[in-house]
Amino acid sequence: MIQTVIIALPGIAALIECILLGPERALLDIYLPVLLLLPQYYLWPISGQLSFADTAILPIAIFFLFGSKRKWHWNTIDFLVITYIVITAVAEGVNKGYKEGFQNLALQESCSIFLPYFAARQMFQCPRLTIQVAKRIAECLTIVAILSIYEFRMGQDLFTALFQRVFPIGDDNVVFRAGFMRTQGPYGHAITLGIVMAFGFRIARWLEWNGGWDDRVPFLPISKVRFCEIWIVAGSIMSLSVGPWLAATWGAVVVSVCRARNRKRALVYVALVIVVVGGPIYSEFKSYISVDPAVARASGDRLQEDSAYRNKLMPLYVPVVEERLSWGWGRNGFPVLEGMESIDNAYLFTALVFGVYALCLQVALFVWPPIRLGIFALPLGRGDPRALAAFSIMGIYILNVIVDGTGSGTGTPWRMFFIIAGWSAAVLSTTAPAAARTDTVRAQVRTGFGFRRVMV
Repeated sequence: MIQTVIIALPGIAALIECILLGPERALLDIYLPVLLLLPQYYLWPISGQLSFADTAILPIAIFFLFGSKRKWHWNTIDFLVITYIVITAVAEGVNKGYKEGFQNLALQESCSIFLPYFAARQMFQCPRLTIQVAKRIAECLTIVAILSIYEFRMGQDLFTALFQRVFPIGDDNVVFRAGFMRTQGPYGHAITLGIVMAFGFRIARWLEWNGGWDDRVPFLPISKVRFCEIWIVAGSIMSLSVGPWLAATWGAVVVSVCRARNRKRALVYVALVIVVVGGPIYSEFKSYISVDPAVARASGDRLQEDSAYRNKLMPLYVPVVEERLSWGWGRNGFPVLEGMESIDNAYLFTALVFGVYALCLQVALFVWPPIRLGIFALPLGRGDPRALAAFSIMGIYILNVIVDGTGSGTGTPWRMFFIIAGWSAAVLSTTAPAAARTDTVRAQVRTGFGFRRVMV
């Protein structure tokens, strides 16, 4: 009973703020801090098994649905999001029955996927609110990074300490590298923290580029957005997670090419680097991971062990996927082979659990929006505010596509991904005439919420 009450508190707080100040303020003041500062793997034990963030988004989405005056224009991303939820619910129903599929999973995915997506689409249609959402994400991740210093040095996660007596879940993800604990913050795993920080850094960079947060930190000769960027990078470093670092690098490369003064020349440079440097690096890396995980464990190289484990997953579990290709095995239903319980690949995990239809929709959700954003933004000027947003979102999509090959793609990053998807849908729905857009941007610059390029 006490667990249900605690999980419900964010929902109650969000409802009160929706009534007093509106759903926009509730999303900024309740949902985003709850999503980014509280563990989402603690669930209430009643039907649906909702998390802190799930209960917080429910009243916000309802107020948006019945109170928003913004007109909804359907697009392909809406269709992909809704169809993905339907297909996964059907797959779970086929494997586990009506209650698990059409009641529990449908409710969970509505709260963790569709409602954040829906609320984000509503928020991001307003440039001023877009700035505020980006600021709140950067602020929350800065708090996570600062508090993670204690975990990094002392080995205790401050974000879970308050809940351990009420939610008795053991910490199975405590891993040390080079004598330091891989920090996981409120996200349950160091890789998950690394992914969230990578998302947050791209959002903070967008804030800096459009000049939406230029005011200074008191007593420090640095802007608030740069202060947040530094701490977000520090938080990523403390995760000691290579996968998110590599994914973030590729996301940054894509954004840099899109924003370059001469895109063709930048693309040629990137291609040359890939050909000259990428080939030898890939060859060495393939040799490095092509060992048995037990051999790597015996050598004491934990990084090699983790990489070899992931390298072994695909050939081992693809035959299992093929046994139930259409609808998968259901959650916690697939056979565990050779003790490899952790499926550290989001694509393989989806195919195992929900089948190939869900996998195709997931890939479409990851690939179609950045293609549309590229088609939309590349003809625009590199300083156009819509282009800045589109390129930043493309970078997040690219890093997400890459990093999901190293993790199961659930929890806080999954919810953040659909917030970003809502942002991409809002950007693609921008159809204001050029003259009106110019006047609007100039007015926003005068009021402090403008889009102007700060760094190349």
